[in-house]
Amino acid sequence: MINKNIAVLCGGWSEERLISLKSGDSVFKCLKENGYEVSKIDVKTASEAFNKELYSKFDLVFILLHGRGGEDGEIQKFFEENDIVFTGSNSQSSRITMNKIKTKEIWKKNNIKTPEYFIYEENFLLDNLSSFEKWVIKPNLEGSSNGISFYNNIEGKEDFQKKINLAKKYDDSVLIERFIDGKEITVPIINKRCLRPIHIIPEGEFYDFDAKYISNKTKYLEYAIESERLDTLNNLVINAYELVGAENWGRIDIIDDGIDYFLIELNSVPGMTETSLVPKSSHLSGISYLELLESIMDDALAKKA
Repeated sequence: MINKNIAVLCGGWSEERLISLKSGDSVFKCLKENGYEVSKIDVKTASEAFNKELYSKFDLVFILLHGRGGEDGEIQKFFEENDIVFTGSNSQSSRITMNKIKTKEIWKKNNIKTPEYFIYEENFLLDNLSSFEKWVIKPNLEGSSNGISFYNNIEGKEDFQKKINLAKKYDDSVLIERFIDGKEITVPIINKRCLRPIHIIPEGEFYDFDAKYISNKTKYLEYAIESERLDTLNNLVINAYELVGAENWGRIDIIDDGIDYFLIELNSVPGMTETSLVPKSSHLSGISYLELLESIMDDALAKKA
């Protein structure tokens, strides 16, 4: 690996550009300090990113583009068509996992628990939501908790529409998902191996953008769980991961209500700053940040060997 020429691809043109740059900076710095031949590529537009010559000298592209263009299968398809080796899932799986609704449909069809949901359409009937007290309204194709809000059944149609409009600022497709009261946990997967689950405890109502990237009051704990339940969780996560065709690395977010695990979504290009969830979990699993990066890169290169 040390003799390979690595490109760290970051930035992009989505709402998650700044977070992507932070991920890219962390990965680039670690590889550079440890003797790798590595370059950081900050793309600002699709025309910049989809330029074959940009990648001609590299043996591997470490994709750290979050959100649209980088996590939805677009750049992956371009790399596949041009025989460019890259980290993460293939284009088909990336398209699926970027789409929360499509991911939930696959999981539901395969008897994996995910919260009940509706897809918002014009003239949506609020009576549809009467079966549960609280719901989460979120853009279907968006990350970093952008555009998310909560709807309670005691609120009226006007409040509901305001929250739908907030989600629509980020995507025309809106998911209305039952709120599950439980512990928010996340499980990274590296090369079909689950790392230690992280229990996320935000200061506010949920793990929103501020809790992720701004607040210093969010708590990240190793999830205290009995070995039998941990085995159940890990088997569930690997099954869910493989059902959507994910590979190389990713992270699944879950709510544990004390009885069941409810899978929320899969992130195919999670944050990779040294304080992000995947590196935190890696550290708890006895894997250094460098070892984590090398494991991802080794696996990506091995698939193309």
